[in-house]
Amino acid sequence: PTEERFLEAAEYGNIPVIDRMLEELPDLNVNCVDYMGQNALQLVVDNEHLEVTELLLKQENLARIGDALLLAISKGYIRIVEAILEDFFAYDEDGTRFSHDITPIILASHCHEYEIVHILLRKGARIERPHDYFCKCNSCLYHQRHDSFSHSHSRINAYKGLASPTYLSLSSEDPVLTALELSNELAVLANIEKEFKNDYKKPSMQSILNGDTEAGGHFDKGGRTNLVRLKLAIKYELKKMWSGSLLGLSCGLRTLRKEGHCLCPLTSSPAQNQSSAWL
Repeated sequence: PTEERFLEAAEYGNIPVIDRMLEELPDLNVNCVDYMGQNALQLVVDNEHLEVTELLLKQENLARIGDALLLAISKGYIRIVEAILEDFFAYDEDGTRFSHDITPIILASHCHEYEIVHILLRKGARIERPHDYFCKCNSCLYHQRHDSFSHSHSRINAYKGLASPTYLSLSSEDPVLTALELSNELAVLANIEKEFKNDYKKPSMQSILNGDTEAGGHFDKGGRTNLVRLKLAIKYELKKMWSGSLLGLSCGLRTLRKEGHCLCPLTSSPAQNQSSAWL
């Protein structure tokens, strides 16, 4: 009954009851769970009770802080995220509802939570670029042998985070260039892991279409479209960039021709040639 009252007070954000129970019952198990397996911290975060969250975070041996952090990120509760990160910046998998490869920075990028991504980057969090698909390091070999499906999904989740316009704009000095490189990398992976082709294609196009929007456009001192990116786009055979700015790309390509660059067709199929006929 005591634990039930404690969990009920947590769920409804009853600060006086929580405060009194924590003070008067030193043996109270703050990590007790309800019938759904959620502890008090998970309940208060889920219901956005900031003050109760701060009370619980002062308790020793509090469990499932990592899951509470991920839950707050998924719901966009910025102040609760800040409260948790003030004293804790560790991840525990106990009782989590999220995949083991989902880190706070990856989840915040997936959810396009600009402020939270900014907070995490200031804390030193980064999304690690996945190893090459054919990597033979011990870690990659182990995961490929024991659970190749989860290993592939872990790779996809990381790339979705890396290709997020929020993460690109905050972590890269040149979001457009980074987006182009990512798009090429994802296109290669889409051809290798054909069963996940659509999963790789979506972040690939997202990174291209959003990279320039976040960067605010790229022009050289003469006002011309930055040719480095155009050359890279041609190298990677990308037909869409600058979020629909076909005119900018067309003008840039004319400039490349004037400079003597040989522009090969972006594709050889009739349907694709028709779509790029405006060049």
